[in-house]
Amino acid sequence: MNIMDSGRIGVILGRGCLMLLFLVLGTTVAVHGQAVSKAGAQDATMVPATGNGVMIGGNLWETFAPQNTVAAQYWEGSRQMTERAVRMGNFDRQWSTPTHHWPGGWNNSNFWGKDLYIIEYNPDPTFNPVTIGGQPNPSNYGVNSGTNYAFAAYANKPGLTPARVVLGANDPARDYRRETKWVDATKRHHTIYEAGWPTTIGVDVKIQVDQYSLHWNAFDDFITMKVTLTNTGQVDLNCDGVAERTGNVIRCLAMMVDAELGVSARMSQGSAGRASAWGIQRRVFGYVGDNDPKGNPWAMVAAYPGESGPTVQDMGINDGPYRFYTDVWSGWSFLGVKDALGNDKQTIYGTHPIGTGTQRGWYMSAGVGAGAPSYGYPKDTHTMAMGTFYQDGGKGRKFGSPNLAPDPNFFASGTTGVPTSFIPKASPERPRGDRKLYSLENALAMEEHTHEPNWTMGFTQHNNFDGNSYLGIGPFSLNVGESMTMTFIEMGGFRLQGLLNALAAGRYVYENGDAFLDNYPAVPDMRIDIRKPSTPVIRWDNRAEAGPNFAGYKIYKTSLAIPINWEKTGMRVIDDYWKNMTPGETPDNLKVPMNPDFTAFSYIAGKLGAPENWGPYNLVKVIPAGTVLDGYKDNTTTGYNYSWADPDAPFGFKFWYYVSAYTNASVTLNSSYAGLKSATTTFVETSNLNRDGASGLWVGTYPFAYVNPDWPKTAQGLKDIGGAVQVDRYVVPVSDLQSGAVKISVKPNPYKKKALFDDPLNSADHKVVFYNLPPTAKITILDVVGQIVHQLNFVSTGPSNGTMYWNLFSKNGVEVASGLYVWVVEYEGGKQVGYLTVMR
Repeated sequence: MNIMDSGRIGVILGRGCLMLLFLVLGTTVAVHGQAVSKAGAQDATMVPATGNGVMIGGNLWETFAPQNTVAAQYWEGSRQMTERAVRMGNFDRQWSTPTHHWPGGWNNSNFWGKDLYIIEYNPDPTFNPVTIGGQPNPSNYGVNSGTNYAFAAYANKPGLTPARVVLGANDPARDYRRETKWVDATKRHHTIYEAGWPTTIGVDVKIQVDQYSLHWNAFDDFITMKVTLTNTGQVDLNCDGVAERTGNVIRCLAMMVDAELGVSARMSQGSAGRASAWGIQRRVFGYVGDNDPKGNPWAMVAAYPGESGPTVQDMGINDGPYRFYTDVWSGWSFLGVKDALGNDKQTIYGTHPIGTGTQRGWYMSAGVGAGAPSYGYPKDTHTMAMGTFYQDGGKGRKFGSPNLAPDPNFFASGTTGVPTSFIPKASPERPRGDRKLYSLENALAMEEHTHEPNWTMGFTQHNNFDGNSYLGIGPFSLNVGESMTMTFIEMGGFRLQGLLNALAAGRYVYENGDAFLDNYPAVPDMRIDIRKPSTPVIRWDNRAEAGPNFAGYKIYKTSLAIPINWEKTGMRVIDDYWKNMTPGETPDNLKVPMNPDFTAFSYIAGKLGAPENWGPYNLVKVIPAGTVLDGYKDNTTTGYNYSWADPDAPFGFKFWYYVSAYTNASVTLNSSYAGLKSATTTFVETSNLNRDGASGLWVGTYPFAYVNPDWPKTAQGLKDIGGAVQVDRYVVPVSDLQSGAVKISVKPNPYKKKALFDDPLNSADHKVVFYNLPPTAKITILDVVGQIVHQLNFVSTGPSNGTMYWNLFSKNGVEVASGLYVWVVEYEGGKQVGYLTVMR
């Protein structure tokens, strides 16, 4: 919403309402320099995400809320401690920050949220007693948990009686949160978030969340989280700040990520409150056990919008009521566990933490939660996390009554229910105690046909909030002072192949590092101005030219003037549209095919969507380096070196632009890359993270949340958030109206229901715009017999605001009927009369 002219910000038109923001340039406040957040007085780095990691630098948006966050964690209720190590997604239930949105800025999510658990099993039956010092032990969850298991929990609640403050809390070296930032703020290739905290079991946790912004090969479609665990040996299960055990060796620690599936969870436009868009589709998740191009299992959990019923073949509709074919998928996996020296950390059974080569995934555990007592209890969570090593640690459709004997395929002996006693065979086979590859044992494990060629093995399951999907890893041991680092990855994409490409990219970075990022330019900084009478001017700087093999710039745009045909474009173009070098719509050869088994075309026919911050973008200009680029030099605005005016931007609409820099430098990934795309390219370019001038960092709310109280109130804040540019006409001098040089007019005329101005997602949204208005005027709308239908008083807020919108409601709050209407605009020294036809 960066409508910057020489003095003021113009009119911002919200969906279904008109909102005027009168902001004067020159009064900019650096948003990240504020010192107070909604949670109270905080360090400056705690604004605006309140200490949580909000990752929006790539094409997958997500929030990471650590145990020691200052934000309210609604799922903990009245508990005295926080048992989830990291919450990914809607930590405050209203989704004030992203919950796994792909593509970034799209207001849908496949999840309500995901959680990371860290759980210890200790063979000492007095490890987690019912009482400590004669007082109830908040870490003991009663009969359903026993005294051998405990969550790695955190508490900093001094207001309780007795106080709950875990040993090490408030020590800035151990207990901290560091706002998401660019590793290199000039290049904007890589964002990072860090946090650390002590826990009740004596394990200090540190997390580092990483995200990349490169389009090529889906490097912007994944986020990784490194979780480093260091055993201090000091156990404080009752959170009184005093260790009841010292020198404690971690004997059997496991980790698990579970997720509650939504598929059609929608953010409401404008306020960004939680909504929903359920309809015909089923919510489906499962485990992908098929092999990658190198013959090694993909080994990941996936979630997607399935069919509404057997054989219906209407899969891929995330937005059921709106009939949008979007086919957005989500997934996650573990990439590995390393010791402090960078070597693979073995499980307590002497295995690789995950499994390598053709055994990849063998030692992870996947299944379905739900069943009594299941979630919220450390014993059940630990059992699910290492379930594959049991005889039945979660094979069923729901986690119910596990068989905790050692898996006979893998172990020679062991005491039931005592995982530290299990002894592996001399030549063990794959442990089979979980649901992960259940299709090898039970043909009914694939409940839903995925209609995807790369997924025939594992399991699929439809879901109606009757069981979370989970993936676990472990168990591991940790001596006092020992550290290990687990790396988790989550992905987003169009159809299954989008997830597979993102997982392959993430594995490549995990194994090889990110030095390849040096082969593409810095992301340009840009801004939008409006030139008289209503022309957007895109300005950008030259930082990209300092990089290797700079070859030129490209300008992209999307607009509400061009609704989305989801069948033809939509999410199909997200992966490869940037490869286009010819201005115009993305060519068909750069669109990912729809699922070839999809047959419900009559259901989605004629349903149009609204473009947004995420796109889809069309290429409008290619500017190669050299003499051609010289023709765009423009140093009239401090900090910007080039400009281009868009001659094809009809006023009255929202627009999103971005400028990319491209290079012809060759990039070749080594032979470890196992994606579905080529590992070699001679062309890369920067991403769309700078759309409408966005910074690529969280500014406090979504770019579409224009009526949210956290919506930026400064010019710099509006630019940083990357909100829409509203292209409006400048104010017309009264003298030009009096002389007849300019005429006041209204558009669209005739108005037809669901005109281009209207939001296709809001049935009550309809409007026309009066333009070429003077600084002040009164607009009267009459019917053909002369009765006043409505009157509007217009007062310009600045030179770029010469338009006013009418929502086609009468003065009595009733929608006007079809017919012919007369409008009269009165201004100083004159008036103009015209006609408007409304066709419902």
